[in-house]
Amino acid sequence: MRQTEKAHIFLKEILRYGDHAIDATAGNGHDTKFLAEQVGSLGHVYAFDLQKESINECTRIIKDVGFLERVTFFQNCHSELAKKLSGKIDLKIKAVTFNLGYLPGGDKNLTTQPHTTLLALKQAYEIVDPDGKISVIAYRGHPGGRKEFENVENHINKMNWKFKKSSNRNDCDSPVLFLISKN
Repeated sequence: MRQTEKAHIFLKEILRYGDHAIDATAGNGHDTKFLAEQVGSLGHVYAFDLQKESINECTRIIKDVGFLERVTFFQNCHSELAKKLSGKIDLKIKAVTFNLGYLPGGDKNLTTQPHTTLLALKQAYEIVDPDGKISVIAYRGHPGGRKEFENVENHINKMNWKFKKSSNRNDCDSPVLFLISKN
């Protein structure tokens, strides 16, 4: 089973109709679409990505499935999620998902960065509901990916967060999934 599928199963356990969720790295829109399906027409998803190409593709996918009213897009770094959502302090964010690395099919030189990812992860943990969950997929097989993975793992351990880790033990470059539970 792919790490994205495992992340979706983990988040599906707590997401309900009317909930709010964040896709911190919108990419091609697959996680955004999944979250929008789970929260339904009364819920909302906040999708972040720095790249205009990503926001455009994600918007197209969301529009094609008729979920445009359920999603707000931010062409911003994921490290700005708390700032962008600060006016919505009454939101109960149930889930946050991160799919690190580069945009599939895009420029492989444009990747998430360890520093901004850690800032975003800290913010996500602070704003997610007490019974909320966070999924992080870190890709170790591209330049800079291993460092970002190590920084994420070290941070989670240092903060003493409750989490499970999933990876292909036979492939040291395979993606690693961190499943973080706040409660």
